[in-house]
Amino acid sequence: MSRRALVTGITGFIGGVLARRLIADGWMVDALVRPGSDTASLSFADTITFHIVEDGQDLTPVLRRAAPDVVFHLASLYLAEHRPEQVEGLVRSNILFPALLAEAMHGAGVRHLINTGTAWQQFHGEPYLPVNLYAATKQAAEDLLAYYADARDLSVVTLRLFDTYGRGDKRRKLIQILIDAARTGENLAMSPGDQIVDLTHVDDVVNGFVIAAERMLAAPAPLPESYLLSGERHSVKSLAGLVAEALGRPLQPEFAGRPYRAREVMEPVAVTEETLLPGWKRQNTLFDYVAGHADVP
Repeated sequence: MSRRALVTGITGFIGGVLARRLIADGWMVDALVRPGSDTASLSFADTITFHIVEDGQDLTPVLRRAAPDVVFHLASLYLAEHRPEQVEGLVRSNILFPALLAEAMHGAGVRHLINTGTAWQQFHGEPYLPVNLYAATKQAAEDLLAYYADARDLSVVTLRLFDTYGRGDKRRKLIQILIDAARTGENLAMSPGDQIVDLTHVDDVVNGFVIAAERMLAAPAPLPESYLLSGERHSVKSLAGLVAEALGRPLQPEFAGRPYRAREVMEPVAVTEETLLPGWKRQNTLFDYVAGHADVP
C-alpha cells in the first residue's frame, strides 16, 4: 500500500523537488495551494491532487480527505528585510497557517508533520536569536508546534535549513548570480566578502525530508525534534574563486563595492553530531554543480 503525503509549498523550489522525489518513491501526493497558484507549470501536476485553500480557512475537511501519513510543510513567506506593511503577511503565512494546519491535523487524526525552519533562528550561534522577522516567525511556528506535539500527540520534526541551490531554481541566489557574472563578464559590486555561507544541494535537502519522514514513521512514540541540514561552507570571497575555477572563466567581483547588510550573518551556527539529522549525509558537491554549467552559454 502506497504511503500518502500532503505537501505545502509545492510550487516553491524545494517543495517541487520534494514532490518529484516522493512520486518517484511511490508516494501518493496531495498539495495545499493558494487560489491563483501556478500549478500547471509543474511537470508532475497530473499526478497530484491539489486542494485550493483560502487564508484563515478551516483545513480539517481537507486533511480528512487527503488522509496523509505525513504532512510536509514547506510553505512560507520569506523576506530578508521587511517593510511595515509586510508584517501582517509574515505572521499570516508563517505563524497562523502552520497553527491552522496543526489544528486540522489533530482534528483529522493525522499525526506526522515535517516542518521547515531556518538556521537564521540562531544568530551568533545562540540557541535562539532571530536574524530577522522572518526567522522570528519561523521560531514562533516551532513554539506553536511544540504545544501540539505535547498536548495533542503530534509527531513534529523541524528541519532547519541554511542556503540551498540546484538546477531549476528561479530564485536569485548568490551562487547563480556568480555563475551568471562569470558567463557575462558583469562587474559585480559585492560586500567585503568575509562572511561564511553554508550551501546544500536541493537533492540533499529533499533526501533529508525523506529520511526524517521514515524516522518519524518508524518511531514507537511521537517525536518532538529539531535538526539542521548543513552542506559546504565557504566565504563569499572563496566562493567566487570556486565558481571561476569550476567554469574556467575569470570572475573578479568588486569586493567592498557595497557594505554588509544590517545583521549580516558572518558565520552560521555551528553544527554538531547532536544537531545534524541522524542518518543524513551530504552527497553533492558545489564544485561539481557549478562545473555542470560550464557548457551552458
